[in-house]
Amino acid sequence: MSTDIWPLISPLTIDLNPPGHVPGPAPKPTSTAGLPHKIPPRRHPLGGGAAPDKATTVFPAHLFDRPNSVFVYGPSRPLVNLTLFALADATTPDFQWLDIGIPGEERTAFDPIRLGWVPAERLWQVEGPDALRPNELTTNLALFGLIRSDEPSETLTQLTEFLRLPETSQQILATRPTDGKPGALAVTNAHRVMAAFPLSRVPPILAVHRNAGFSVFVGFAEAPGPGRDLFDFVFRLDCEHVGDWRKGHLVCEKGIVSGPLRDVRPVALDMVPMLTDVLSRAIPSQ
Repeated sequence: MSTDIWPLISPLTIDLNPPGHVPGPAPKPTSTAGLPHKIPPRRHPLGGGAAPDKATTVFPAHLFDRPNSVFVYGPSRPLVNLTLFALADATTPDFQWLDIGIPGEERTAFDPIRLGWVPAERLWQVEGPDALRPNELTTNLALFGLIRSDEPSETLTQLTEFLRLPETSQQILATRPTDGKPGALAVTNAHRVMAAFPLSRVPPILAVHRNAGFSVFVGFAEAPGPGRDLFDFVFRLDCEHVGDWRKGHLVCEKGIVSGPLRDVRPVALDMVPMLTDVLSRAIPSQ
């Protein structure tokens, strides 16, 4: 977070969230038994802006070199998830992956988890909206005794919003990068929990992540509502079936004012090098 607030939060996250995933009902450690664990070999280094010819030919550099909030939606859930992977990996190879599942759900063959592209130590899984519902502050009131009475109101607001995050989110933010580069959190299947978040709660939640140094990439596989306008970037994937991705298009509805994606112009997915790299590895040639 900013220098005035993170020293207050950091000790709390260290005490409450030891390294690794803490067993408990909120952060459910994900078992990857039976799944391949093959991180896709990079044809080029994506993270940290090391390959501007690939990552920034279509996308602006500031999408990857500073914390942002990004909303990706479209009718194909596998295509949305693979796009989230590409964007998060382009920001940092140490991205965090939060999968919002339902009991007994079977993953598609193109899911980044099933492909083995998400290391177990950076994979978080929750089931249903309750696991990510904002906390009430009553259980955290004792912590306010650690705060100086003359702290700026902005600092107190940020701390309050952090404490309202569910335990899983607090633990993810405790993995913040130490190299000054933004971290990345990809959130899949957000359509399953959006009803649990009134629109008024979305900006504070995004602000907490941004101030903690994280870009948030949210995937939505249903028709989106007005909440998408609260994000810094909004991307639409015009493609019904992931196997037809070479016939699909990417449209930026918000956040890009120059280059091929300006003015809500559609760009063919096979003309976006970063996406082509990921999609061609995930999906066998037809």
